[in-house]
Amino acid sequence: MKDKNLMIGVIACFAISVLFILVIVWEIKKSIDYDDKVRRLASKANTSIVADNRDFSIYQSFVGDDLREMILVPEGVFTRGSDDGGFDEKPQQEIYLDAFYVDKYEVTVKDYNTFRKNAAYVKPSFPFLQGDAKTLETPTFPVVGVSWLDSVNYCKWAGKRLLTEAEWEKAARGTHGLKFPWGNKLLEQRANLAGKHDGFEFMAPVGSFPMGRSVYGVHDMSGNVSEWVQDIYDQFYYQSAPMMHPIGPEQGKNRVYRGGSWDSRSVDLRSSKRFAATEGRKDAVLGFRCGLSKADAKK
Repeated sequence: MKDKNLMIGVIACFAISVLFILVIVWEIKKSIDYDDKVRRLASKANTSIVADNRDFSIYQSFVGDDLREMILVPEGVFTRGSDDGGFDEKPQQEIYLDAFYVDKYEVTVKDYNTFRKNAAYVKPSFPFLQGDAKTLETPTFPVVGVSWLDSVNYCKWAGKRLLTEAEWEKAARGTHGLKFPWGNKLLEQRANLAGKHDGFEFMAPVGSFPMGRSVYGVHDMSGNVSEWVQDIYDQFYYQSAPMMHPIGPEQGKNRVYRGGSWDSRSVDLRSSKRFAATEGRKDAVLGFRCGLSKADAKK
């Protein structure tokens, strides 16, 4: 009887020990699950996109001869350049521009094909692309493989012109010198840049990143494709440029293009970043949009 009671006591102690261990394991599992939940919630909080409550309806629009919508950028002063950027972005200073219109979207493959058909113009071309070049013929993609001269010819056909470099920068960053069109921090789902994390390996249909619009409601001013502008490039131009209506130097070998592309690093998405290339350059990262002085717009 004594041995039986001892055996029962040993079994009871063993069962209690096992139960105690199971309780500890269960509590540890709950703690791990809770920590995972907290991390997931924290991750969502850090990467979530706040709804865009900016009112773009306050800016007038205009339909050009190519039936594409343009946005009015009001006259006034804006902050051009950056003292924290490259040498050719300095000095940062206030510049005055008259009112002008800017295409709401980059010129698309469809838009450019309409021009080609009506003007009997040559097809775009690009010497190299790592991937199927046919993807760049998607109608809603921004057109690429166009030279500066091709861009000028399209804009003339459409009753417009290329933006000046100063106009492009104001349309991209507003009056207060924002680092990016949407603000001063690089945020997710604001632009199509290098890599696939934004959902696109190459270009994206124009307007795919509405949260990345500039303060005027202009799409894709950073990323997707870089854009030709009117000006000749001079790395020292900002040091002597007029503070009213700058149109670039009179002589030079290269033309300016602005805005990062689908193949750009984040540092090259900055609205003050300047690039340059020969007028004949054609490749898979470079397109354009048109502009028009308000005084030249049809009433």
